[in-house]
Amino acid sequence: MEIISIVNQKGGVAKTTTTLNLGSCLVQLGKKVLLLDLDSQANLTKSIEVKEEKKKNIHHLLIKEAAIDEVICNTNINNLDIICSDMGLSNFEGELAEVIDKELMLKQSLAKISEYDYILIDCSPSLNLLTINALVASTSLLIPLEPSVFGLEGLAQLINVLKLVIKKFNSKLKVKGVLLTRVDSRSTIPQMFRNQLKDIFDKKLFETMIHQSVSVVKSQMNREPLSTYDKLSRSYKEYLQLAEEVIKRG
Repeated sequence: MEIISIVNQKGGVAKTTTTLNLGSCLVQLGKKVLLLDLDSQANLTKSIEVKEEKKKNIHHLLIKEAAIDEVICNTNINNLDIICSDMGLSNFEGELAEVIDKELMLKQSLAKISEYDYILIDCSPSLNLLTINALVASTSLLIPLEPSVFGLEGLAQLINVLKLVIKKFNSKLKVKGVLLTRVDSRSTIPQMFRNQLKDIFDKKLFETMIHQSVSVVKSQMNREPLSTYDKLSRSYKEYLQLAEEVIKRG
């Protein structure tokens, strides 16, 4: 089982969109996937329908008020499950201020899961305790990045946090890859930006790029991934290609 954190402290880089659509495309390729919403804004939770809503969520799991089977919800897509979130998660850091090994809470909570091929964690747009928990619990991370100077600004800070997590908590954590998102096909800037990223990240840069698309917005409004909303869309084909790359990278 592989646990992948989708992480970037900058907002608006398509973390939630990538988590949902990568997960659904992995299912299309025969994998069983668990999505985990680790953001108090709960955008991932709002992006997909579940068969039965549960009263308890990731917040209750982390503070040990619920067992893992009490928080996993089946979605309307076979082999795609989700652990939901809500605003209560915003109190997490304060609740655990005095707790020893608070960085290990998520890892401990997921320890009893083994039936999934992939767990995808949608991280909050911050390098807070929740994101640290995600990195500690993960086997790898995927970094969505928009093609702009501002998109690179926080990357150094993320890399510093990553080094700290590897040194102190999770020596096996790897970078699965960097994904260029929100690409405007009308502009030459994304390709220039991609060339720069290729020099920096080399093989860690995914070949796939995710272009801006109206179908993505419409699918979100409909609370569906692209795999069920619009298989003819360019974005669906791109996320399916990304899923193939993720599997290939192992």
